[in-house]
Amino acid sequence: AAWNHVAMDQAIADAGLGESDITNERTGIVMGSGGPSTRTIVEAAETTIKNNSPKRIGPFAVPKAMSSTASATLATWFKIHGVNYSISSACSTSAHCIGNAYELIQWGKQDMMFAGGHEDLDWTMSDLFDAMGAMS
Repeated sequence: AAWNHVAMDQAIADAGLGESDITNERTGIVMGSGGPSTRTIVEAAETTIKNNSPKRIGPFAVPKAMSSTASATLATWFKIHGVNYSISSACSTSAHCIGNAYELIQWGKQDMMFAGGHEDLDWTMSDLFDAMGAMS
């Protein structure tokens, strides 16, 4: 989510947008991820096994692990009041989000949209792709 914040900051600056352009009901965000943060899930499982209880996982594991973290955190941070949701469609997630955002503008539901995707880059996810022969 941190890199998404940096990228969104840059996009806003590059577009010359002000706060009033962003913080209204006609500006939305569709940001997705092909999958959850496997690192967070692995760490939560390890903590549960080690302590025989999930109580030491902490309250932020779910927001860190969920696929909708980027749209949720960016909409909160940048005070986006329009459409806000995530799409998860494997390797086409970013394109799907961009296309969906385009349609929302085309249909007159939003005037401006932020759209794209993000992935949690960690060996725990890479291992899954390697196991199915998708990595060389």
